[in-house]
Amino acid sequence: MNKLSKKRIEWVDVAKAIGIMAVVLGHSLTVHGTLYHFLYWWHMPIFFIMGGFFLRPVKPGQWLTFFKKRVFPLLISYFFCGTILVIASHFFRNESWKYTMFYFVRLVYGGRVLNHYTSVFWYINVYLLALVFVTFLITYIKNREYLIIAGFISLIIGTSYKHIHFLNWKYTPWDFDVALIVAFFVIFGYLYFKNIQKIVKDLWIIIPSAMITCWLIFMQHADKFNFGFFLKSRLIHASYHHIPLSRVSYITIIPIMVSIVVFSFCYFLSEYTPHFLVHFLQVIGQQTLGIMYLHKAFLDILGQIGIQSPYVQTFFALVISFILSYIYMYFLNRIRLSKMNKVARE
Repeated sequence: MNKLSKKRIEWVDVAKAIGIMAVVLGHSLTVHGTLYHFLYWWHMPIFFIMGGFFLRPVKPGQWLTFFKKRVFPLLISYFFCGTILVIASHFFRNESWKYTMFYFVRLVYGGRVLNHYTSVFWYINVYLLALVFVTFLITYIKNREYLIIAGFISLIIGTSYKHIHFLNWKYTPWDFDVALIVAFFVIFGYLYFKNIQKIVKDLWIIIPSAMITCWLIFMQHADKFNFGFFLKSRLIHASYHHIPLSRVSYITIIPIMVSIVVFSFCYFLSEYTPHFLVHFLQVIGQQTLGIMYLHKAFLDILGQIGIQSPYVQTFFALVISFILSYIYMYFLNRIRLSKMNKVARE
């Protein structure tokens, strides 16, 4: 474990890169066919599962440190990037100042009231809520079985109703009801990371899982199986030969199974492809958050200037978002390093 803590796990960074590519492609597709549904089976759950990989219980008296290191930086990036995109949307989409100014209220409220350039910001909302919730659970619940039960209870509650209102609002703030579903995946990632590290190498598990995944894709395409899993809007449905099925059972099986198949693909990719390709994917994977924030804006702008191909849109939105995110992180790290050197000299 010490070795892993000192060196980044290559396939995890590669999985982040593959995941963000799937997210951008999913958002660019205008035809909601088999590929669209397949991407939504796993492209968000895989990030929440990975979000649980490196969680640790909070030591006594260290909650403030936890919030400073894990929560506040994400909050700052959320409002910083959100502000930039709200202003950019005002000019690129010719929105009124009244609409733009009220959008800052929507940015605070978060969740499903966010659209256009900031529509994907719900991800940070629910991830932060799930992060705090799951960290609290793993800090004060030491029994592994109780954590598994807590995860299932959270999932069952989060999928037990179709819609709830919050005061006079149509949607809950920060999609906190979706965070209950997300917490299940974070807990899974936390509890089973070591198991996943072994499973991704085990072809006796991966090959059958990949075959089942291919079969499900074929059945979805043939309209004999229908699984829709759209977390932001909580639109979740499952049927086989048009007979409704339990949503909970499919959520606990399909996103996790497909994510593990993707993890295994990324593991073998990192092991058996040229190092420069793996390193390139790792660099993309390390800029996931920036790409997540920015890509919707560029997809919209690309559409406005006449680029309609989802694959061309995906390519350019990825490239531009990556470059801007990389530049931002470069200068941010330089500022941090300068501050550290200044403190050291004092």
